Amino acid sequence: MKRIITILCLAMLLCSAFCVISSAAGGATAAATAEKSIKIEGGDYGYPTPFALFPKGPGYIRMSFIFDTLAWKDKHGVIPWLADSWSRSDDARTWTFSLHRGVKWSDGEPFTADDVKLTFDYTKEHPQLWYAYNAKEIDHVEVPNPYTVSIHLEESMPTFIADVAGCVPIIPKHIWDDVDDPYTFRGDDAVIGTGPLKLVEYDGTQGYYEYEANTECFKGEPVVDQLIMLDVGDPALALMAGDIDAASFMGKEIVAVEEFEDDSDFEIEEGSSWWVLNFYYNVGKYPMNSSDFRRAIAYGIDRADIVQTVTHDGSILANTGIIHPDSTWYKSGLPGYEYNIAKANEILDALNFTDTNDDGIREYKDEDGNTTAFQFTVITSEEYAYEADFIKDDLKDLGIEIGVKSVGKRELGSGICCGAFEFAISGHGGIANPRVLRTAAMGTSRSEEYYEIYEKQLMSMDEDRKELVGELQEIIADELPVYPLYHPKIWCVYDPDKLDAWFYTKDAIAGSIPLALNKLIFLFDPWRYDANEDGIIDESELNDARQDYDEDKITMEQLAMVLNLYYPGKTFLSKRKLYQKPFF
Repeated sequence: MKRIITILCLAMLLCSAFCVISSAAGGATAAATAEKSIKIEGGDYGYPTPFALFPKGPGYIRMSFIFDTLAWKDKHGVIPWLADSWSRSDDARTWTFSLHRGVKWSDGEPFTADDVKLTFDYTKEHPQLWYAYNAKEIDHVEVPNPYTVSIHLEESMPTFIADVAGCVPIIPKHIWDDVDDPYTFRGDDAVIGTGPLKLVEYDGTQGYYEYEANTECFKGEPVVDQLIMLDVGDPALALMAGDIDAASFMGKEIVAVEEFEDDSDFEIEEGSSWWVLNFYYNVGKYPMNSSDFRRAIAYGIDRADIVQTVTHDGSILANTGIIHPDSTWYKSGLPGYEYNIAKANEILDALNFTDTNDDGIREYKDEDGNTTAFQFTVITSEEYAYEADFIKDDLKDLGIEIGVKSVGKRELGSGICCGAFEFAISGHGGIANPRVLRTAAMGTSRSEEYYEIYEKQLMSMDEDRKELVGELQEIIADELPVYPLYHPKIWCVYDPDKLDAWFYTKDAIAGSIPLALNKLIFLFDPWRYDANEDGIIDESELNDARQDYDEDKITMEQLAMVLNLYYPGKTFLSKRKLYQKPFF
C-alpha cells in the first residue's frame, strides 16, 4: 500500500509539473531554468582531437568529451557505447560489432560503419597519439551493412575490447577522409563528434577549454549546459573561493583534501590512482645484478615510514608486483619485504659484503677484483627528494652510503631507459592494465621466462590470462628489478550543488587514466540513486530523486526514469504515456 501511495504522489507531482509547463506554452515560463555551468581545474593538454591532444591522460580526457569509442567503461567495468554488442572469432582475430542505430555526428550527419572503417584505416597511416597498440595490427576492416563492422587482425588479440575498442575514438568519414595532416588540423570541423559535449573555445596559452552540451547526443541530453576547464594556481584555494566546482588531488596533497573534510559545502570522492613510485636498481651493473643484494636493499627500506611521514598517509604500501591492489589483475600474497634491518644485514653478510676497515661502510669486490666501498648515487626528481633522503638514512644503517642527485624529469626518464644510473626513484601510471608489465623484468636472470609468459598472456582469455598475469607479478616480486614503494591515493573534491555525479572508473579510463572525469558524469543515469548498489531502487532512494526534482537538480523526464526502475514493467518515459497510462 505504501508503495502505491508513493507512486500516486509522484504521479500527482509529475502531472502538476507538466501542467505548469503546459500553461506556459507560447510565452516565458513562470520560473526560467538557469543555465547549468560547471567549472573545473584545467591546464593545456593540446587541441582535443585524437591527433592533436597531448598524449597524456588529461589530454585524452578532454578529447573524450567530444569523441566516442565502440565500448566504454563505467564504475563497474566495460559497457557498450557506439556498439550495442560484439562477438569474436574462436581465435580472437576477427571482432564483429553491431552499432547503435540513430547516432548522429554533432553536425547532423548520420554515424555508420563507414566511420568505423575510416577510423582504423586512417589510423594505420596516421597513428593516433594515445594508444598502447600498433595500428598495423589491424589487417583490414569489412562493412557488411551500415550498422555492422568486422575488424580483422593480423594476430589473435583477446584484449581487443579493453585495449583498442574501448580506447580508440571514432572519427567521422565525411570530415577526416580529406584531411592530409591530422596533427595540425584545427577548427570547427576537427571537433565534430558524437559525445555529450561540443567544443566552443580552446586557448592553449591560458589552459582554457569551453564546451557546450550536445543536446542531440544519442545517450540523452547532458545534465550540464556548459563545461569550462581553466588553469588555476592553487586548486584548493580556487575551490574555496568558488572559482571552480571540482578539483583533483593525489598523494601528498591529502593535506589540502583534509581542509574540506568538515566543510558541508563540499564532498570528497576517493579513488585509485593506478600509479606507483618505484625504487629502481640498475640490474646491468654489479652488485645490483644480484637478486639477493636487491632483496637486502628492500628489507632495509622502511616503506611504511615513507608512507606515513612523507605522504602523510596519502598513499598505501605498493604491491611488489607493481599492479595496483584495486585492479582486476592484482595478485595477492606476494612478499612485501617488510622493514627488517637484521634480515638485510644477514643477507649482505652472507654475500661477503662486509666493513673491513670499521669506517661504517661495507665493501665489495668489483668486477675487476678491486675492493670498493658501498657508495652509490640515487637519481630522482626534486618532487621525490624527501623519499630519497629517507632511503639514504635507512641504507646508512646497512653500511651503504648513498648520494642523492636531483635531476630534471626528462633526464631522469632517459637515464633510467638508457641504464645511466645506479639507483633511481621515479614513478609511472597505467598499473591497472597488464600491458604496463611488458619490460618490468628485463635484464634479470628470469627475463627470458618472463617474456614468454608476457606474450602468452596476451593471447589468453579471462581466468587463464589472470593466472599468467599473476605469474608475471610473482617474478617481479621475487627478482625485484624494481622495488615498488607506494601507490598514492586520489581524491575528487567537489561542490555537490553544482554536480554530484563524480566517480572513479573501474580499472581506469582507457586502461590507465585515474581521473574522476568519465564523460558519463555529464549524462543522466537513473541508477545513480541506487546508493547501496544492490541493483534495486527502493523507496528512500526514490525519495532522494524526488527531492532532487524539487530542488531543480533533475528534470521531470529524469525523475520518470527513476520511477521506471522503482516500478518496473510500467513506462513513464514519455509525457504522453505518463498521463495516459495508470501507475498500477
